[in-house]
Amino acid sequence: MNYVSLVFLIFVVLLISIYYILPKKRRWYVILIGNIIFFLSLSGSLIIFLFLSSLIAFFTANFIDKYKNKNRIVLILSIILILSFLIALKYSNFLFSLINPIINIIGFNIPYANLIMPIGISYYTLEMISYVVDVYRKKINPEKNFLKLFTFFSYFPKIIEGPISRYSNLKEEIFNEKKFDYENFKSAWVLIGYGFMKKLIIADRLGIFVDNVFKNNYVGIPVALAVIMYTIQIYCDFSGCIDIVSGVSELFNIKLPNNFKRPFFSQSIQEFWRRWHITLGEWLKDYIFYPISLSKINMKLNLKVRKIKFKHLSKFIIIAFPLFFVWFFNGLWHGASIKYILYGLYYYLLMMLGVLLKPVLDKIVILLKVNTNVWSFKLFRILRTLLIVCIGMLLFRSENVNQFFSMIKGMFSLSSNVVFSNLGLNLLDFLVSCIFIIIIFSIELSQELGINVREKLNDQNLIFRWIVYLFIIFSILIFGIYGRGYAAKSFIYGGF
Repeated sequence: MNYVSLVFLIFVVLLISIYYILPKKRRWYVILIGNIIFFLSLSGSLIIFLFLSSLIAFFTANFIDKYKNKNRIVLILSIILILSFLIALKYSNFLFSLINPIINIIGFNIPYANLIMPIGISYYTLEMISYVVDVYRKKINPEKNFLKLFTFFSYFPKIIEGPISRYSNLKEEIFNEKKFDYENFKSAWVLIGYGFMKKLIIADRLGIFVDNVFKNNYVGIPVALAVIMYTIQIYCDFSGCIDIVSGVSELFNIKLPNNFKRPFFSQSIQEFWRRWHITLGEWLKDYIFYPISLSKINMKLNLKVRKIKFKHLSKFIIIAFPLFFVWFFNGLWHGASIKYILYGLYYYLLMMLGVLLKPVLDKIVILLKVNTNVWSFKLFRILRTLLIVCIGMLLFRSENVNQFFSMIKGMFSLSSNVVFSNLGLNLLDFLVSCIFIIIIFSIELSQELGINVREKLNDQNLIFRWIVYLFIIFSILIFGIYGRGYAAKSFIYGGF
């Protein structure tokens, strides 16, 4: 049951119909049943892993709250148990690939396992850890009703690609008794349609070209185009999914946390990651960066570093240690591969260089009398950030590190004689892509300027609103990319 499918839309409509018929106190049961049906349709019996992890989080959180003197040991044990499912199913073969070359020397070999992951395991695992840790930190009280906690962990709009949510934020949204809000309901469908446009018209269309280039290891201009297209593709794919699931949640009068804030308007890498996959960044900050920053090892390091005469260098060293783990885990979370670890460390290295060289760069700006407030300088910073992001996306999309370096080298080759029509897209496809990319860009530029596009649309006359509604519907039907049986491609981040 793909989010971008007619079956899913029918499923949502049926759930909503039952949801608003039932008494307000019982409505969350509809969501619980919907969660189970949705999960079973995609992962079947693998729901047992979600159920067991939820039980661990439920009982350990209540134990931590009740027995204060033993709560640290229980916290560590619960995190290990919750992570054990993710490590076994997602990272075991990766670990074996690192261990086998060593133990092969003495004649041993660990066979690789053919394991299938349940949907959303990378996402709900982080949510469970944050829930138990927040109870330990006394930020929230533990939930006494297991079914309510399980409803949160298994909430079907966010189970595949997030956003990574906190129980403290969604508890009120899911379980509070809310009235039907027609304006909110109407606006939610616009957001869903907007997500469908991003996914079906742009992401899946550009994906055809990107897949052909990466599959056949082309060189020259096709590689440069494919990298740019993939950057747009993954954004439209991921943010399009978030738009769809946020819209579906709004149909139930539930508001999910924001996961994107127009990242391609960022003027630095730091800003880009504050705008891209926001909930993952916040999770890493709260549960990796702060604990390591406040750890005894880091505190001792800070005391030694503060004795350094150069204050800027001491500040650099202080943040370099915890940030290494943030970016290492960021890369590792995306996939069990050296490629993904290097992807995380790529951004870590660039950020650390930026921090280290900031005084020098500031002096150069002053020396050259550069006006940093003019739009041309801001545009330069945006384009520079986009270039860095595109290189990172090339590593992210490559099958392995060798292909990444091969395509970097091939990008500057002048020997390419590829016929672009042979790469899966014709001139009309390129034209359609460009038109809808301009539409998305215009909407996001308006949002960047502080305009709430959906509110503005709701304020318009009925005729104009229906012109927009019909444009969205027919654009998706006419220009959407569908596979066999009119099924859309799976979401990219659903694989993590």
